[in-house]
Formats: sequence, C-alpha cells, structure tokens
Amino acid sequence: MSRVINESKSEEIILPSIRTPGPIKIWKTVDGFKTIGGESKPVKIVLQEIPEDRYQDILDHMAAYFVIDEPCCVSLNLKDDPLAVKDLVNIWKIILKQGLSVGAFVDDPKGGKPEIAGANIIGFEIKDDDRSLDNYKMQSSTAKRLVEPVLKLCKEAKIYEHFNTDRYMFAFGLSVEPSYRGHNLGAHILRAREDIGREYKISVTATPFSSAISQKSAARCGFEVLLSRDYDQILDEEGKEIFPNIKFKTFKVMGKRLN
Repeated sequence: MSRVINESKSEEIILPSIRTPGPIKIWKTVDGFKTIGGESKPVKIVLQEIPEDRYQDILDHMAAYFVIDEPCCVSLNLKDDPLAVKDLVNIWKIILKQGLSVGAFVDDPKGGKPEIAGANIIGFEIKDDDRSLDNYKMQSSTAKRLVEPVLKLCKEAKIYEHFNTDRYMFAFGLSVEPSYRGHNLGAHILRAREDIGREYKISVTATPFSSAISQKSAARCGFEVLLSRDYDQILDEEGKEIFPNIKFKTFKVMGKRLN
C-alpha cells in the first residue's frame, strides 16, 4: 500500500490521553511461526506498544491487510475506494496517538527494523466525553457506510451500563500478516489487553467482531457477547442491507472485564 495515504486531517481530533510518557512497554514475547512456501519456521514475536517511528509502517500494514481481509470492508469493496482507505487510515492515526495500540514484531536477524507480524489499533473512551471518533468527518460515503453502523451498534450494546463503568478500552481493527496466520497470534494480541488494563488501570474492554473466526477467538479469550445482530438485519435508511453478500452470518459486539 502506497504511503501517499498518509495525508490527513486527523490532527484536528484528539482523543482522551491515558498513557504516561516514558519508554515503550513490552507486554510479552510469544512463540509463533512464519510460513513461507509451505514451510513454517518458529519465531519469537514481541507484543508491545508501538513506537512513533513505526506508526506509518503500522498504518501501511493495516491498509494492506485489514482493508483486504475484513469482512465488512470486503462486502463494501472498500479497497477500491482510495478516499475510503484514506478515511480509515486517518481514524487509525487518531487512535494510534493514544499510545495503547499493540504491535507484534519479529526481530530482523540482519539487524534491520523488526518485521510487523500483526497489529491491533486500540483506543480509550470516556463516557460523555466529547473527544471521540464521532467527531471525525469522513470524506468517503463508503467509509461512512462502514464506520457509522459499527459505532451505532457499539452504542446499542450499552457497554458502559453492562459493566457499570465510565471508561473502557476499545479497538478498531486487528490484523495479522498472512505469513504469520494460523498459529493463534490474533488471540495472543487480544490477550495483551489484560496487561494494558493492569498498567493503565482500565477495567473493561469491548470491541466489534465481524467474523465467526474472530468471535470464536474472542470467546476463547474470555469475551462475552454484548450485542449480536445478523447482517441481513443491519439496514440503511432505505431498508437495504448495508453489508450485502457478506460471507458471515452475524456481527457481534463483545466485551470483557479485565483482571
């Protein structure tokens, strides 16, 4: 994905701050595998906060893989709308600046920059705080068709009420690079929220999950279903399906109280 997508008006929107200044925190190192040409080799994958000098690399990763693979994006053919991709990148950039997102990195044996094996764009929201993603004005109708229903369904899930909290950790995209898939890296990245919650005293996390695969992974990580809605019941103002021909049956908002 070309870096031309880095132009943005995202600087106009600042979300609540919670991360204290200081060194990048390493959450854990997990065993993984990298598969090339049908051969899988073991690797050590470091799950950590994302340094600012890797933000653009993470944005490129998300634009290259999440946009191509995520079921709602696929349904809307979002990858073929440059403005829509730019909108998503701008939203991710806004969230990245909160400093909570997780990068999964593999050291380069040649001493270069660590390779990105995966990423989870994680943010922090406070009840009744005007500093929110609702303020982002999308340029693309395709991006608007994706983001607005997701935000609406998250509100319908009544996350604050369910957990009796005034703040929670959310996420807006988890992606694993194809050569690292099939070995539970996504679940390891999800579980890193336990460490983030302890470090920053955030007791709740909740996230939309758009595929049966990610929903099963979240359930194994202790997430419970807060809202479930079949895709053929997610309709626009004209009564048409917002995500036509999507290959999964149900959209879920799932949450977890962190230990």
